[in-house]
Formats: sequence, structure tokens, C-alpha cells
Amino acid sequence: MRRIALSMFVALAACQAARADFLRWSAESEADPFSGGKKVSVDYMSSVRSGVFMLCDSTEDGLKIRVIPGYAYVTDLDDIKPNMEFAIDGKRLIGREGKTLSVGDNLAAAEVVLKGEDAATFIVAFGNAKSQVAIRDGISDAPHLLKASGSTLSGKKLAECYNAQPE
Repeated sequence: MRRIALSMFVALAACQAARADFLRWSAESEADPFSGGKKVSVDYMSSVRSGVFMLCDSTEDGLKIRVIPGYAYVTDLDDIKPNMEFAIDGKRLIGREGKTLSVGDNLAAAEVVLKGEDAATFIVAFGNAKSQVAIRDGISDAPHLLKASGSTLSGKKLAECYNAQPE
């Protein structure tokens, strides 16, 4: 009986570890030996097929935000210029026109690059988020309502990368 209980505990612990980066913001930083800069990627995985990615490169201008709703890309999306909107803790911040694309295993995505004051405003608000990060991607029927868990540390890494970009 003890063996069964122990094996169930180990299996449960392994499942929890595998879920560790779902439904929370996480960030990775790495040095790019080719550009001499630093790349930061922030993600929030809603499922194995859907999520939000924020990409910053200290040698380039802007913050790229990519939303993957989880359904297959179809060529009908080519003509759509999605209006992407961002709200943090219930306050609408920014709305900008983006583009559609296919990522990974032919998944649809909407992407926008925020620059200047828009990027700075978003990064500060994201890093200070208390409860929710909401994104309307312009290609889904409902907004992505995401928890703020992990946004403080992720926002700090984005800010470091963005502040290192050339002016």
C-alpha cells in the first residue's frame, strides 16, 4: 500500500512540474553571439496550442507581441489586418493594427510590434499588473483574459531589454 501511495505522489508531482509554466507569465533571456545583444522572450501558455508571446531584441527597435489562439491558419486570414487591443487590470491601454501569420504547425497568429511610447507604456503597465492582462487579437471571437501571475518578473526582463535598444 505504501508503494502505491508513493508512486501516486511521484506521478502527481511530475504532472504538476509539467504544468508549471501554463497559465502564468514566464521569461527567458539569452545573449545573442551574432548581434552581441540580448533577446528576451516572455510567454503565457493557455494550452499546448495557444498562448501569447512577447519578443524583445536589444539590438532592434520595439516589442513584438504575438497571440496564438490555437486554431489552424487558413489563407482567408491573409487579407485581415487585425486591430489588436491591450488592457491591464481593467484599463484599456493601446489599440494598434497588426498582421496575421502562420506559426508552428500551421497555427494562426496575430502579431503587432509596439514602438516608442506605446511599447514603454505597455511594458510598465504589464510589469505592474495585479490581476489581469487582457488582449483582443482581432482574429478570435473572444478576448484572451490572462492572469497576471509572473508578470512582475517578466515585465522587469522586458524593460531591461527594451531600455537597452538603440534610440
